Amino acid sequence: MDIQAYISSGKLELFVLGELSEREREEVIQLAKRYPEIQHELDQIEEAFFQFDNQTGINPSSTVKKKIFESFDKGMGNSPEVVLTTPKEEVTTKTVSIQPWKAYFAAASVVAVLASGVAVYFAMQYNDVDKRFTALLQEQTVLAEELNQYKVNFEEADTQLETLLAGNFERIPMKGEGLEMQKDAAVDVWWDKGSESVFVSVNNLSGLEEQYDYQLWAIGEQGPIGIGLVNAGQRFSLQQMQAVASAGAFAITIEPKGGSESPTLEKLVVLGNVV
Repeated sequence: MDIQAYISSGKLELFVLGELSEREREEVIQLAKRYPEIQHELDQIEEAFFQFDNQTGINPSSTVKKKIFESFDKGMGNSPEVVLTTPKEEVTTKTVSIQPWKAYFAAASVVAVLASGVAVYFAMQYNDVDKRFTALLQEQTVLAEELNQYKVNFEEADTQLETLLAGNFERIPMKGEGLEMQKDAAVDVWWDKGSESVFVSVNNLSGLEEQYDYQLWAIGEQGPIGIGLVNAGQRFSLQQMQAVASAGAFAITIEPKGGSESPTLEKLVVLGNVV
């Protein structure tokens, strides 16, 4: 029999812990009687376990102790050939030279459990911080985009103001009051008669279905002339129209997509006379 291989198999540790079957415990007992090396290893394992317990303050459960001593009492009786000693009966200190995992596998298990718990805790904390950081970045991105849009709008308004101030523009207010289509509609026409430049500023116009457009008309001696399409969504900004040399009034109607050659009078939205 290869005694060293048997000692290294781990059965002796399980025997001391009381985790072997009845047949396996009987086998260990008989081999311990026959081979002093096995008995010596059993003594060392028992001493190592009890030393570990004393150092860590963790005592074996009553169930484990009961299993260990019942196994020895049942299999060995009072046989002088197999003797187990406890730290209370030892007077001298011995140096235990068993393999490290035999003495510390229990401690390693505890450390592994604690490490797993700590890893889970910090993983949860990291995920929480990562989510908040991502949300903050998204919020900053939205704010930056809004700021850029405000900057563009400001620059456009500044340019448009300079345009109005540089010319001799007359404001012609057009309203929907008295008309059936949109009574709350309000649009301003800015007309420089000298340069014939025309701009439209939408204050309030309802949205249209995709197949329709708002069209601006200059009404003069030759009748209404279409001078451009008006974007209802582009509010409070100047939309440049076609040049107009003379006009007594301006009007906006709803026309099919792309505009018409003559206005649809039943869909007149706003009207404003030139003073």
